[in-house]
Amino acid sequence: MSYVVLARRYRPQTFEDVVGQDAVVTTLRNAIRSNRVAHAYLLAGPRGVGKTSMARILSKALNCKHGPTDTPCNACDICRCISEGNDIDVLEIDGASNRGIDEVRNIRQNVSYAPSRARYKIYIIDEVHMLTREAFNALLKTLEEPPSHVKFIFATTAVNRLPETVQSRCQRFDFRNISAQDIEKRLAYICRTEGVQAEDAAIHTIARYARGGLRDSQSVLDQILSFCKDRISSEDVNFVLGCIDEDKILGMFDSFVKKDAPSALKTVSEILSEGKTSGECIDQMLSCIRELLIFSSCGQETKWVEFNASLVQRFGNSFTRDTLMYMVQIFSDARMRTTDSLLQRILLEMAVIKVCRMESVGSLYDVVERIAALEDRLVHINDKPAKRNEEGTPTQETISRQMVSEPDAGACCTPLAGNRDHGEDVHNGKDVWEKILLSIQNKKKSTWALLKEGRFIGFKNEEITIEFPSKCSFHKEKLDQIEEKKLVEQCAKEVMQGNVRLKLTVSKNDIPEKSKATVSPARNASDQQPVDLHHPDATVQKTLSLFGGHVVKIKKGG
Repeated sequence: MSYVVLARRYRPQTFEDVVGQDAVVTTLRNAIRSNRVAHAYLLAGPRGVGKTSMARILSKALNCKHGPTDTPCNACDICRCISEGNDIDVLEIDGASNRGIDEVRNIRQNVSYAPSRARYKIYIIDEVHMLTREAFNALLKTLEEPPSHVKFIFATTAVNRLPETVQSRCQRFDFRNISAQDIEKRLAYICRTEGVQAEDAAIHTIARYARGGLRDSQSVLDQILSFCKDRISSEDVNFVLGCIDEDKILGMFDSFVKKDAPSALKTVSEILSEGKTSGECIDQMLSCIRELLIFSSCGQETKWVEFNASLVQRFGNSFTRDTLMYMVQIFSDARMRTTDSLLQRILLEMAVIKVCRMESVGSLYDVVERIAALEDRLVHINDKPAKRNEEGTPTQETISRQMVSEPDAGACCTPLAGNRDHGEDVHNGKDVWEKILLSIQNKKKSTWALLKEGRFIGFKNEEITIEFPSKCSFHKEKLDQIEEKKLVEQCAKEVMQGNVRLKLTVSKNDIPEKSKATVSPARNASDQQPVDLHHPDATVQKTLSLFGGHVVKIKKGG
């Protein structure tokens, strides 16, 4: 007798044997018990999760000699024939090889005949999405109103390719991927039944490798049993599946933490020398980074993810979330480029070196907060009064700053307080304006950034005048908006303890600040040396004319 693979020998035969599809099982069993069985069912889901097995179990439940029942006996002739797939009244059709309109026409002709010995004539069409559009259209009428003795069960892995007219005529059941825990339980049961000793770590590796497909895990187990015979170890599983040893992966992450590029590259060389590909190495690295990222974001109490205990314990707190996301980006880019590249090893090593050299990545929010803190410090520094020298004479830098910031001589603005002299009032007005700017910065930095480009002119009739250079007309237009203007006036009101209006102007004749600082006269004539604008030297006169300068001091050689 020929060998039968594990996936066929341990195929579910009753509803209780189905793994990981509790919602579908409960619904179908209740439908059978209450005699509410529909004429057409659509079973959709990924491969190897029990769609065809569920179709056979449902067929046995409806046609069993002791039924309809939700617990078929699997002993009568009908149940055995359905399990073997050769019952005359339960027809299993491959949609990929019977996809044309002629095959559907034969179905339409045969549904009118009563079943030979069973209660129902059942059509199981596997991979039904492979039927042509014409075949679907020819099946619509029969699918909508079939004879009472006919049932249709469709199975597909691409339900989106089915016409909506077909889906609306069926009861749809969505099969989900089976969890790793359920697969481990099933594999452990198979190993016990087969008399094979298997390490828990080995079974866990097989379950994770299957990625939700029970049939895939059974096929892998069958392959490993041929290699190991009576005992399955974790090393044997890694060797057969081509998985990278966990110690090497952990060593790679240890090199990332220590920023030890030579050690990481040595580990890469050992992995590739064992026959593993660069793509397999990157895939496992990305899987580990994903676990660390989920652990960092959700914590260890997350139920929907099974963490690698060794990985999480050693490196769960070694990387920030932003660093892990950047690592995902680095390895993902390398993985995409290794698909068609002949330089796969170089791309992998470049990615490893980049991760080793990478500093801890901070979030954009942290960067913005640090910039805001620096801006606050600059504002406080600018608020301090300028220091004067011991003789009471202002320095050249102080004089230049005062000359640039002073309002024009023709500006008709009244000082803030009428009982003080003009110089002191302007100085106090600027201090008040700086406090207003600080208040605006604390409330809305974007408004403060626009407003600080203007200069304070003066205060008159409860109105503050701010002038912008002609190149900053956008700033004035933005600040003239109602919300921005209202914010500025509110901050001014809080600082000055009174109603204040804001007036924004644009300068028509801008003079660069450097030019102002150069050509403007000093406050006190005694602070500067006499200026000789008619120097007798022709070369000096030409230089002054070319650069628009003037003579400040003449030092004669001794």
